Amino acid sequence: MYRILKIELPNFHYFYSKNPYSGSLGGFRFRLEPGDGQLKAIAWPGPNCMEATDPALLRTEEFALTEEGLETAGEWLTSQCEEWTYKGV
Repeated sequence: MYRILKIELPNFHYFYSKNPYSGSLGGFRFRLEPGDGQLKAIAWPGPNCMEATDPALLRTEEFALTEEGLETAGEWLTSQCEEWTYKGV
């Protein structure tokens, strides 16, 4: 079976206004935190919230706080989701 996953995110202005965003897709959890010209993406396997998850399971990556950076962050989150989904994590 071939599946295509896509993480959908709010528009750039939402993050430019310094709003954090979290979401999930199946057993995959994520959070985006804007600050200091950067957009920090955090991904982890569910079912727990980020604070209740073993820190060793958290994956983080930083992107420029730009429209292109947001697009790249969405692609990174999608790849993390696909990796965990196909591994059965």
